[in-house]
Amino acid sequence: MNFLDIFRRRQDASTVFDFDIFEDNVNAAYIKTIALETVINFVARSLSQSDFRVYKGDRIDKSLVSYKLNVRPNANQSSTTFWRDLVYRLIKDNEALVIESDTHDLLIADTWTTNTSALYPLTFSNVSVSSNSGTGYTFYRTFSMDDVWYLNYSNTKLSRYINDLGDELGKLYERIIEVQMRNGQIRGTVKTGTTAEINEADMKKLQTFINKIYESFKSKSVALVPQLNGFQYEELSKQNATQKQSTAELKSVQDQMTDAVANLIGVPPALIHGQNEKLDSNIKSYLDFCLNPLIKTIQDELNAKLFTPNEYANGKHIEVVGLNKRDLFGVSEAVDKLISSSAFSPNELRGELGYEPRQGGDDYVITKNYTMKGGEDDEDNQSKGNDRER
Repeated sequence: MNFLDIFRRRQDASTVFDFDIFEDNVNAAYIKTIALETVINFVARSLSQSDFRVYKGDRIDKSLVSYKLNVRPNANQSSTTFWRDLVYRLIKDNEALVIESDTHDLLIADTWTTNTSALYPLTFSNVSVSSNSGTGYTFYRTFSMDDVWYLNYSNTKLSRYINDLGDELGKLYERIIEVQMRNGQIRGTVKTGTTAEINEADMKKLQTFINKIYESFKSKSVALVPQLNGFQYEELSKQNATQKQSTAELKSVQDQMTDAVANLIGVPPALIHGQNEKLDSNIKSYLDFCLNPLIKTIQDELNAKLFTPNEYANGKHIEVVGLNKRDLFGVSEAVDKLISSSAFSPNELRGELGYEPRQGGDDYVITKNYTMKGGEDDEDNQSKGNDRER
């Protein structure tokens, strides 16, 4: 009995081309996006750990401004989430806008229209923000430059890269994935053993049978195909085995893209990959060329918008202290020498290290070893002005 005898009516043999050819569709991996997300999130997480200190003179002011910057900027975000999102948008979009609502919440704008003028400050209209639930709100009023925080990253190389570059590596990555997917792919042919024509109903029955075979090979570790007269399944994978390609090539292309983005932003690639080689120098490079300039940009904008020129002149200002904070144990020897030589007062150095001044810390100190001259005490060099011997 021929397999196609199962089907009673005949059709043109060309209907065999109507059979479905099964394949798994794999979405292209956009490694440029992956690289951007990896590096930008690294920087955003770094800055989100910062402490925004509001100074009133030489004392830290625990005011509403400090609460908004360090605890709860708005009803839906913690300070960590707020600053992470802000830095992420700033680097990725090359600019970021923060407005204050009627309830004094700090909100990061999603979209806005910038209105420029040669003689007047910028204004921002059609400002829209979104909540965690995904619903958005658009403000009908226009915001002046003096009423918002407007941050500009000014990294034209990164902007150009995001918009134009990376296509070649992206195509290469997709090609490697295609080859990798073919490695180990099960391939086969089905022979009906006849040129008999099949009607539409019988074609569906044959297709259903082929579907079952495909699903068995796809989902089961052991799959058996019944032997039927006139129906033959032949697997080609064993006959046409190709040399398998190492997945290391995929990682290599990913790393190249990540390294390119990291270099544009100023992050040593070794930190992104978690490598400990030259860790201290890489961290210093990251702080000097990426994090500190970003902190300075945010710090300058906050000082300009939260305080008047007179308030700033009288000591009101904001300092951002985070990963850029110096290691006390690493600088302890230098601090001891600077204080002992009367070059700086304790409070001057405490301010440089990010700590509040302490009572009595404005007095200068000089130790005996700095007052010795020719092996004898030089009384004229001891305790001059505000100096006192320790």
